[in-house]
Amino acid sequence: MGGILHVCTGNQARSPIAERLMELGLRRRFGAAADAIYVTSAGTRGPAGSPMQRMAVAELERRAARHDNFVSQLLDLKAVERAHLVLTATRQHRDEIISQVPSAIRHTFTWRELAWLASGLKPGEVPGRYPLDRVARLAWVVTKRRGYLSPPPPEQFDIADPMGRPKQHYRVAAAQIEEAIESILDVL
Repeated sequence: MGGILHVCTGNQARSPIAERLMELGLRRRFGAAADAIYVTSAGTRGPAGSPMQRMAVAELERRAARHDNFVSQLLDLKAVERAHLVLTATRQHRDEIISQVPSAIRHTFTWRELAWLASGLKPGEVPGRYPLDRVARLAWVVTKRRGYLSPPPPEQFDIADPMGRPKQHYRVAAAQIEEAIESILDVL
């Protein structure tokens, strides 16, 4: 199947926001060609079958992104193996996934980590004729940049969980996710 898999803890706030902002950004950039890129999300701990958090919905509405027909799901390790990119909310999620699927190290990043690695890339530096080709090759291109870029403090790669916190925490998380997603999409 391939595509892009977004992961957080409960799949009710951060990863659904990322999924829907990624879908919106791909559609705006590539039109119907975006339909070839499978974008989904999952949680490492559930609960499966739950709706998106109300304040996460509000953040998507503020950005004119879809929020309908969403139901949380648990992370499927087969989906991790098949994905072109696995993007996580935190380093802990990333490390948990890699510990369970070691081969995923080649294509698993936090959203902010991938945005940092992709920063400075120019359009066309990620090879591929079609958007799906570029998604499939992005991890390969950015991994080569490791060791050449001066990294920020590691905690800056994480996006804090807003669950159970006031609205402002959802706003901050959504803004950080949006910024990272936009940076990633800019190089595709």
